[in-house]
Amino acid sequence: MLPEALFLSAYYRFLILYIPFAKLSQKIGTLGYETPFDTDYRNIVRQIRTVVEAVCRHTPWESKCLVRALTAKKMLNRRGCPCTLYMGVKQTGDGKMDAHAWLRCGDMYVTGGKGTGYAVTGLFGDNK
Repeated sequence: MLPEALFLSAYYRFLILYIPFAKLSQKIGTLGYETPFDTDYRNIVRQIRTVVEAVCRHTPWESKCLVRALTAKKMLNRRGCPCTLYMGVKQTGDGKMDAHAWLRCGDMYVTGGKGTGYAVTGLFGDNK
């Protein structure tokens, strides 16, 4: 899984930098669809979460929350695990906006925590 996570993180970083988000968002999932919370993919989620976090911590390119969420989402989808990618914003103490992305599969949050404090601005689920 390490080479897969490394390749996907580079691929998604490239797409984020060079493809308009409107086009990229069409490939993420179904806008506004949220996958069920009652599925149980605990073992594979734990493995993928660990691999993605380890790889993205050491990439020479920036691999922040959106890269991590997209990488983990693709890896989970390849293994038949439906998940939902959330995007949100919150206002910081200095009046600026902070954006964040996180991923949920079943009742487990895979990357980015639970998005606590962020107002959800979009969600993309696997409508299968």
